[in-house]
Amino acid sequence: MKKSVSMFPSFMFAGVLLLGAAPVLAQGTVVYDSIPSPTAPNVPSQGFQCCATAEIGDEVRLEADTPRRTGFTTVLMSSWSLHSNYTDMPPAGYTHPITLNIYLDAASALANTPARAVTQNFVIPWRPVADPTCPGGTAWRAADANCYNGFAFTIAFDLRSLNYDLPEQFIYGIAYNTTTWGYAPIGAPGPYESLNVGLNRTPPVAVGTDVYPDGVYVNYQHAAFYADGGAGGVGTFRLDTGWAPFTPAVQFTTFALPTTTASCKNGAWQNLVRSDFTSFKNQGACVSYVQTGK
Repeated sequence: MKKSVSMFPSFMFAGVLLLGAAPVLAQGTVVYDSIPSPTAPNVPSQGFQCCATAEIGDEVRLEADTPRRTGFTTVLMSSWSLHSNYTDMPPAGYTHPITLNIYLDAASALANTPARAVTQNFVIPWRPVADPTCPGGTAWRAADANCYNGFAFTIAFDLRSLNYDLPEQFIYGIAYNTTTWGYAPIGAPGPYESLNVGLNRTPPVAVGTDVYPDGVYVNYQHAAFYADGGAGGVGTFRLDTGWAPFTPAVQFTTFALPTTTASCKNGAWQNLVRSDFTSFKNQGACVSYVQTGK
């Protein structure tokens, strides 16, 4: 099953219609989606500081017969930090760099040689304050009346500038540094010690295929955390087993560019974009772009 989503708020499109001059940014196609829907106020998650983790990800196969040009990658995260513990930081949250790696195969993952890597800064929100009526008095109470220790939210990597076509099957990894763990540990305490990558525990994934439903790719610094006790190596990004039913919660959205005038015909132009990700008004505009690049 494939589905399309807009990565832009509705008021932006309203502005385009009113002004008439600004280009319309096209919708993308979701080619892999393991983010639970609906998403609860908090979800199970993989901690980095608590669990000596540098990177976590999965091997995925994209939905067949879909576009491959990189657009956006959305990752479900979980924040456990309270602003009251970091009052010198902004009330809206703190900024932390997070990296998305794309590996072609297990060998490149093991060698930490991604085909593409993007690091972007994200504002990490604080979890809500504790509700004394929750058991233990440390969790917060959400609108669903349940108590949670973390707060689920998403970050979205903008990959459009890569101009890269994803392979049908690849391994992705989410990496960031904490006080003592990561590829370049920060060496100082901070709220990132309570930043986790969200997991989905309701397989199968909505779009695309999780190649190893019982496994994820992970880089642990402690041998005991691997299912094989570290026999396959420690401190390397490799397949780990025994994870079912959990899988990292991630969504990939892609685009397609026309390559021939024929690819614009029979309404197909409506699902194609220019290299700047603007959409076509009609079939003629699509054909013209193929012929002239304009």
